[in-house]
Amino acid sequence: MDYAVETFQLSKMFETKEKGRKRVVKAVDHVNIKIGKGEFFGLLGPNGAGKTTLIKMLCTIILPDEGTAKINGYDIIKEPYKVRRSFGWFHGETGGRSLYWRLSAEDNLRFYAYLQNVPKDVAKRRIDALLEFFGLTEDRGKLVKEYSTGMKVRVMLARALLHNPPILFMDEPTIGLDTISAVETRKLLTALNAELGKTIIFTSHNMFEVEQLCQRVAIMRKGRIIVDAPPSQLREMLREIRSVEVEVREASDLQKVAEQLVAIPVVGKVLEIKNNAYGHVIRLQVDNEYEAIPEIAEKVQRLRVKVSAIRQSEPTFEDIFVKLASEEE
Repeated sequence: MDYAVETFQLSKMFETKEKGRKRVVKAVDHVNIKIGKGEFFGLLGPNGAGKTTLIKMLCTIILPDEGTAKINGYDIIKEPYKVRRSFGWFHGETGGRSLYWRLSAEDNLRFYAYLQNVPKDVAKRRIDALLEFFGLTEDRGKLVKEYSTGMKVRVMLARALLHNPPILFMDEPTIGLDTISAVETRKLLTALNAELGKTIIFTSHNMFEVEQLCQRVAIMRKGRIIVDAPPSQLREMLREIRSVEVEVREASDLQKVAEQLVAIPVVGKVLEIKNNAYGHVIRLQVDNEYEAIPEIAEKVQRLRVKVSAIRQSEPTFEDIFVKLASEEE
């Protein structure tokens, strides 16, 4: 099988100083991953896990200390120029700082096409197609400084596609976006993957969009890949996290209600307190949901709390990430 991205014992170390003493930190520690062509792949991990260092090596920005990788079949050490022609990179900022605000979207794309050695006739056709694809045709002549944040993101995505790369590195493309712009961006990424067949390596701290978009997810911790599986398989791994949701319509002190519920012997801890359209939801980790539900019902009745529903709850993708990315084995 041909892979879009393949790493071979890829490693990177940095030297730091702590209390005057030198210490070597393994930012990326012998990572081996294989990402198929056309795959939408999520790369997750807490801050400091090594995600950014790994992506920078794959993008030939920094060299590995050990091992190597292949991008679109090209070695990142021996063939860096061919590697760079194989990918587009959106690197985690939505304010449009990497665009020239006093130029229009069209002029920005024309300038970047020139830098990427895209022939003029090809660049013109491609810019027209990208502006159409991203819904920017009517605003193509408007200065970028007049664009909304969502529109700037679309221009940056178009810029990443100018040289028609088969692989896209998307580093938190929805960070800082409002809800509508984030939904729009997710739709565009889905279209790039499904309609244009682009391989997407995606990083995000938004677990909802990771689960919604990614076909496979790798989680990093301390420079290593600790799990690599489809989201559905990750859910299966944590079926032991049993939880119950209590939907509260009205309560004078929600935190006090939660504390009272945790005092029930079969309830472990509060996993989450959130708002929904009908009021508030307290999600509780329990030993056995079938034993817990009647005891919780009895408790809220004694507390005279108005409750709409008490139901069994599946572990969220956020639960899974926290569990797997934490220090606990």
